[in-house]
Amino acid sequence: MATATTCRLVLLLPLLSLLLLHTVSAFDSGNQPQPSAYEMLEGFGFPRGILPEGVTGYTYRPSDGAFEVFMGGDCEFEVDGGYRLTYRRRISGNVEGGSIRNLGGVSVRMFLFNWGIDRVVMEDADRRLMFYVGPISQAFPADNFVQSPQCRRHGGGNGGVDAAAVGMAAM
Repeated sequence: MATATTCRLVLLLPLLSLLLLHTVSAFDSGNQPQPSAYEMLEGFGFPRGILPEGVTGYTYRPSDGAFEVFMGGDCEFEVDGGYRLTYRRRISGNVEGGSIRNLGGVSVRMFLFNWGIDRVVMEDADRRLMFYVGPISQAFPADNFVQSPQCRRHGGGNGGVDAAAVGMAAM
């Protein structure tokens, strides 16, 4: 009978070792929290204010710079110049040192139509952000994007825009 118990313990020992090793490695990686989406943007040379408040999570693949940003829902806000920006609940693209390309999920209302912003480039020489809608581009001072604007959610809320958010992102 003692040999059957010993045999079971010998079989369980590797399983317990693997469980302990997994717990320790999970604890070690837990000491370094993942940076926020806003901190990741700053790491690539962008001001945090190009992304509105309300991010609930994100994924990033370093091998090709692919990312997805998740928001609590679709949102929109007015900015300087009378433009209305819309951010979908899922934003995607590729990012690398001062350039976001293949951008999806962000649009601007101009001339009665919504146009997808497909690329954003930080011009280091004069600290300006270039926003591209197809072949059309517009530059804005990076200082206009220091703070993240607040969104008004589609289909809810008071229907107004927080006065403090208007003009924080000057597009």
